[in-house]
Amino acid sequence: MKLRLFGRAVAAVLLAGSVLAAGAAQAADPVRLKVGIRGGISEPIWEIVAKVGAAKGLAIEPVVLAGTLSPNEALNNGELQANAFQHIPFLRDQVKQRGYKLAIVGNTYLSPIAFYSKKYKSLKDLPTGAKVGVPDDPSNESRALIVLRDEGLITLRDGFDAFNETATLADVKTNPRKLEIVEAKSVVLARSYQDVDAAAVISSFGSQVGLNAARDGIAQEKRENNPNVNIIVVREQDKDAPWVKPLVDSFQSPEVRAHIEKELAGVLIPAF
Repeated sequence: MKLRLFGRAVAAVLLAGSVLAAGAAQAADPVRLKVGIRGGISEPIWEIVAKVGAAKGLAIEPVVLAGTLSPNEALNNGELQANAFQHIPFLRDQVKQRGYKLAIVGNTYLSPIAFYSKKYKSLKDLPTGAKVGVPDDPSNESRALIVLRDEGLITLRDGFDAFNETATLADVKTNPRKLEIVEAKSVVLARSYQDVDAAAVISSFGSQVGLNAARDGIAQEKRENNPNVNIIVVREQDKDAPWVKPLVDSFQSPEVRAHIEKELAGVLIPAF
């Protein structure tokens, strides 16, 4: 009887040891995730996300993708596990154009687009024939045209729906002030908005040259009912993976919210 009890005790000790060893191995082997981001204000945010994620068993490596390298292409090809650099209309257009198999798993923030000018204090002050710069990518050009519409400078074609489509210059129905609307890269608009009468700049680019939408903008897109919230995206095949929720929770954390509201007020707006 004593031998049997002793054997059970040894087995229990061995079992406990194996559980502890497995737990230690698990703690030492976190889920490693490469997340594609753009440089600038996203970098310190994702440093915080990585610290929060470490406590959730994730080893998050933010990968800054510059130039023409597409975070969606890299994600779709499996070089990344997630990305966080775009809003919903941009992803919608990319999927439509290139057939990516990607899925939205969480919101991050709104990076509002605003018009800036060195010459005028309001879009309503623009004279006939004024030169106005807008981004040359479809989704952000659409955002700029919507601001011009909301400010009463142009109208867009009947039935336009910002949640399901984008507007282009071809969709401008009326332009009573005969504005000269020119397209340019967002980074160019941010650095040379003073060369035109007014230019639309996304906050993430504007902040790199010291522009703050709330402080410096002469008109800004509406926050209410806005489809242009930035998002975390994964491959469709990974959308139910066990690491997805901890990744999203790591971004949608009190630490990230506090950083955005303190350090990036007027530049970004938390969307969680």
